[in-house]
Amino acid sequence: MKKTLISIVNVIIIAFILIFVVFYSRYENKEFYLRQIENFENTTVTMEQVTENYLEGEQRICDVWAKYINSNLMSMEEAVEYIRASHVLKNTSAHIIWVDSRIGLSTRPRLGTNDDYDISYQRLDILGDVSWIDKIGNSINITRAYTNPMNGEQSLAFCNNITVYDNESKSYKDAVLMRVIPISDLEQKWVFPQSELVNAELSMIDVNGDYIIKGYNFKNSSFFEFYKSYNSTDPEKSKKLFDKITSSTGSVSMFNSHKQECVLAYTPISSTSGWTMLSLVPAKDLKIGKGNWVLFGVVSAGLLVLFLSDLFYMLYMNKHLKITANKAESANKAKTDFLSTMSHDIRTPMNAIVGLTTIAEKNTGDVESTKDSLRKISLASNHLLTLINDILDISKVESGNLKLSPVSFSIVETVENLVNISQPIIKEKNIEFSFHINHMEKEYLYTDQLRLNQIYINILSNAIKYTEPGGRVSVELREEIGAVPDQVKLTYIVADTGIGMSPEFMETMYMPFSRQVDSRVNSIQGTGLGLAITKQMVELIGGTIDCQSEQGKGTIFTVELDIPVADRQREDMQLEPIDILIVDDDEITIETATDMLESLGATVEHAHSGLVALGMIEHRHLEGRGYSVIIVDWKMPEIDGVETIRRIRSEIETTVPILLISAYDWSDIEEKAKEAGADGFITKPLFKSTLYDKINSLIGKESGSVEPEDDYSDLQGLNILVAEDNDINWEIISSILAMFGITSERAENGRICVDMISKAKEGSYTLIFMDIQMPEMNGLDATRTIRKLENSWASSIPIVAMTADAFSENIMECMNAGMNGHIAKPIDVKLVIKEIRRIKEGR
Repeated sequence: MKKTLISIVNVIIIAFILIFVVFYSRYENKEFYLRQIENFENTTVTMEQVTENYLEGEQRICDVWAKYINSNLMSMEEAVEYIRASHVLKNTSAHIIWVDSRIGLSTRPRLGTNDDYDISYQRLDILGDVSWIDKIGNSINITRAYTNPMNGEQSLAFCNNITVYDNESKSYKDAVLMRVIPISDLEQKWVFPQSELVNAELSMIDVNGDYIIKGYNFKNSSFFEFYKSYNSTDPEKSKKLFDKITSSTGSVSMFNSHKQECVLAYTPISSTSGWTMLSLVPAKDLKIGKGNWVLFGVVSAGLLVLFLSDLFYMLYMNKHLKITANKAESANKAKTDFLSTMSHDIRTPMNAIVGLTTIAEKNTGDVESTKDSLRKISLASNHLLTLINDILDISKVESGNLKLSPVSFSIVETVENLVNISQPIIKEKNIEFSFHINHMEKEYLYTDQLRLNQIYINILSNAIKYTEPGGRVSVELREEIGAVPDQVKLTYIVADTGIGMSPEFMETMYMPFSRQVDSRVNSIQGTGLGLAITKQMVELIGGTIDCQSEQGKGTIFTVELDIPVADRQREDMQLEPIDILIVDDDEITIETATDMLESLGATVEHAHSGLVALGMIEHRHLEGRGYSVIIVDWKMPEIDGVETIRRIRSEIETTVPILLISAYDWSDIEEKAKEAGADGFITKPLFKSTLYDKINSLIGKESGSVEPEDDYSDLQGLNILVAEDNDINWEIISSILAMFGITSERAENGRICVDMISKAKEGSYTLIFMDIQMPEMNGLDATRTIRKLENSWASSIPIVAMTADAFSENIMECMNAGMNGHIAKPIDVKLVIKEIRRIKEGR
């Protein structure tokens, strides 16, 4: 009876599980289909990014040409000859046409001729009003698809404005440079990475639904007409759907011309105006091909075996399986926790990049503001790249193999980068923030700028991260006389009112992955690597780091570094005799700013509040000897800086130039400040050169002192062999080298590189830039082959890897193959020039 009952119970349990499996499988099938649609949407977004990167790369080449032509004052014929010698892609061409007449020259002859280079766009008005073409390097300027009048191919054109000499009118005239790319080249970039999407196809439409590039499944001349032809809809629903498709990312189910259910994914192409990418795939390709019967049978057999097995043996096995599973889960969780918590260090510069990008987009009409934002984005990007390299290659931290790459740099840029990266979190947490500098006389120093940035940013970001909302963070940077000549001692002090650290944790805080055990700390993201990396970098530079902390009261970090002074410095900074009023409630700011301005030759008065300043300004105004410049802090008691400026303009009615200064992000009050009458903005801390340049700009005087410029005359006439199989990468590096007076030749793969160097005359090339991943023969094998050549000059020529393989083991592999250096992609122009000079001086 007991056995029968157990059997009945087992059968009921098995039946219940099988029924559950059937229904759950149906549910999973549906969920799987929805996940596949989401993956298809993500793939479409990825393909859009691939397309956008391609468009940006092509535009960059057009920008380089335009910049070179504008810089060298060429005639149209000379410009065409320069481009004809520069581009190497057989399917591309360039057209230069006059803005007024729409006629000009092509770099390639008309189809069927050998010497007809004349071209006319008079009947093909694809440019219209050329004012839509933005300045060089600011945006992608691209036409819609059109028929190339020289060869009849459907093409797109990347444009930029240039000025060239007209031999007929004997004057310089405006023209348009067009880099013409066949649409067939763009179509070749579109290959879906997933094998299950073999039937998927890509298309592009403009805001009206007209095809720019049409997939083979689409009919009609417009996608909107095609959709209405084969799908039931009404005008109102159609309009809503089409508006959604051309303005957002998502997917929709529809029927194609064969009445086959399909999934249409769409996403805007952000680098163009109103273009949308469409991906169409049959719905059956995204569904599970197999039915539930296989699963049903397998589960049935498994359940039968399970219930016939010895209960106690299964319990024993389950116990050990559970232990193993827990170990695996713990290991996986540790890895997941590390990958998720390290996001803080990456988010810090990313916040700055995103915020500055928004500012740049908002101020596209303000060239100086946009250039300033782009420069700051570049600084934050370099810091982000350093972070990623350190996080991905943890062995550098564990083995102490961090190495310095010293360069001449401006400490002003470093401080600006520090403040800009920190501002978003300061604003989010509403932290009281101050930054003071003291006796900063040498603005150009010589050390590893990226490592110095990382030291300063790690310490400041920790202070901000562990300070609760409403708290206070202060920074002091001062310059003192160094221990040896031509050096300065930089003392960097960061104090906060945060949660502090326990004495026990402070004993191990510089160990990798160590974090204080605290409920407040556990909710804050971080890798536990920041202080470990910081301490190693401080010691590598030859400095010291000290910490004082008390739980619940805050922390003070002090870093002292002896840094060599760069050879170049700004000289002759001297203002004409002017009277300046500083309005700030911070005594330290008033003291340091007064010292700087007086050293520049200005007469300085100060006020500790806006109301006191109003009285001083009105008194001087009535006496007829008003101030030349007024500098006002934003955040002050009684009335803030914006209100002070508004009262100066409305109550005293003076036109004296007024600068608004702040240690905070003033983007939110920029418009309000300008409306109140502010003439400019400066971010604290104040540097002598910044004040000098800004004041001269406000009073309409040209600065007598300028930023020191690099001399590249030593690079003129060098010739470099570049082994690179990617056409875009080759055109970019060759154009960059040409900007420094360096000529270059290309080898499309390692085999060709070996042949060229074998046949070259001695001294033909200064060095070889060698890509690693190439067809026929990769860069490592090519290097090994070159090192075995009988010609002593060829076998010993310097070879520098230029590759995206940037891990330490990749670098070691290059060195072992016989290379002399390594440059990681994306390429840093400064590192390229530095490596060329190192090789050149070492030969």
